[in-house]
Amino acid sequence: MKIVVEDVEVWYNSVKALDRVTLSISSGELAFVIGPNGAGKTTLLKTIASVVKPRKGVVYIDGKAVSSLSPKDISRLLSYVDPHISRSIPSTVLEFLLTARYPHQNMLSFSISTKDLEIVEKVSRQLNIKQFLDRRLDQLSSGELQRVLIARALIQEPKVMLLDEPSAFLDLRYRLEVLDYIKSVVKRDNIVAIVAIHDIYLASLYADKIIVMNGGSVVACGAPEEVLKKDILEKVYGVKIAIANVDGRKIVIPLEPLEKGVQI
Repeated sequence: MKIVVEDVEVWYNSVKALDRVTLSISSGELAFVIGPNGAGKTTLLKTIASVVKPRKGVVYIDGKAVSSLSPKDISRLLSYVDPHISRSIPSTVLEFLLTARYPHQNMLSFSISTKDLEIVEKVSRQLNIKQFLDRRLDQLSSGELQRVLIARALIQEPKVMLLDEPSAFLDLRYRLEVLDYIKSVVKRDNIVAIVAIHDIYLASLYADKIIVMNGGSVVACGAPEEVLKKDILEKVYGVKIAIANVDGRKIVIPLEPLEKGVQI
């Protein structure tokens, strides 16, 4: 399995959101997309998921253009976690999680199988959300809902998983536990996972590949040791950066703005 984004441009009316983006990510890789607000991180994920259509260029999944695939074909291959889901969906957590199994069912005779329930039970236990299964979505905190959304993506058993800010609203323990689990699934099942994230520290901790974006363009793309460099990050973020070596890994630590923009 391989994701290839080839010379992609996306426009929102007269605003160019992605500018000639080209990159590739292979099975077994956990890739993080980083960059400041408005860099194009979410638009990149939505374009790969075929939620947004490019004006120019092509996205390929395993050699097939996403534009040539049906919505059901895409849902069998790919899960996309939209962090802005409405809490007003009239559903319990269990009912919501089971909708992730729809792509694997015959729509003319849909029924919940023992396998479906086993997958939900397994992922719910591993992400520590079993106690939420009987609750309604609107009874969850923001952090609890975030874990449910990630669980649903995993229950779908995708070949490609796209996660937009999966650590948002999570406390430190759950940020690490969730990303540990996602990385273990990527390696165990040999899938592609792409994570858009603001936290460059977490990206440096977990990424196999890092894509740095700014202004809709890819500034750098490669292994963490190739990309996590002071000159690249300080130019993109406008923040003084320290890079430490911890257990053989480069860890990025933002220190302070290079220029003071807000006076207190």
